[in-house]
Amino acid sequence: MAEIVSEETRTAEEPGSLGRPKGDVIVQQRRFGLAYFLLAIGVGVAVGLGIVLIGRGSTHHAATGAQAFKPTQGGELGAKEIARHVAHKYRLSNGQQLVGVIGERPNYQNLQMFFYLIRPHDAQYPNDIKSIEIKNGIMYSMCAFQTTSCSLRLNNATNQLLKREALELAFTTFKTDSAVDTVTTLLPPAQQTGIAVILSRNQLSSVLGQPMSKLLPGAGPIGPDSMNSSESERVDLLVDQGLYSYDAQQGPDGNPILRLDPIG
Repeated sequence: MAEIVSEETRTAEEPGSLGRPKGDVIVQQRRFGLAYFLLAIGVGVAVGLGIVLIGRGSTHHAATGAQAFKPTQGGELGAKEIARHVAHKYRLSNGQQLVGVIGERPNYQNLQMFFYLIRPHDAQYPNDIKSIEIKNGIMYSMCAFQTTSCSLRLNNATNQLLKREALELAFTTFKTDSAVDTVTTLLPPAQQTGIAVILSRNQLSSVLGQPMSKLLPGAGPIGPDSMNSSESERVDLLVDQGLYSYDAQQGPDGNPILRLDPIG
């Protein structure tokens, strides 16, 4: 079973790096903090405050009925509905919400991104590097409530729960909005290393024809011990094809990109 693993923070800054934001870590900042500097891409004060209120004060619960969830709108507004709906389903063993989730268009510090660059850390030749065109994309950013840095202590069960949530976000987005081409989910940082799940519609085409209840059974709450081995293997199979560590870079055209290093 694949696990989300973190890389050691690089000691040398590469040319073209966008750098890390500085300042005290407080909710009112325009970004969630140093360790979450990439996960808080393009997020302002209102969004940061809103996600805390959602996680701590909302009484909303996931629907238990048989009818599948469908947002009332499409595009970015629909993604925000999906983020709220899915986030409330996932819980820690103590019953608290696992993470808060923001739905938006792929961006870095309010600058739209158009490409991702797959470049393994040990790449040496041109064929080792590949670009991903985002096209009509949606980005979800996760922030854990348990620490001021948005990071989450990871173990096997929590890893799988985060991956399952990322899969549900992507599946629901593709299922309810036929115009979306890619879904990026930025997971809580581990030791200041960004982890992302980036999936295209084609990568999930084999399962988009089935209902959510078949792919990921259970209306919620979903906790660390909710998945059996069969479901966990299914999540690994679908998510690990788009699992990366990443950092932010400035592209040749001056626009921001995420540089991705495949995990596994």
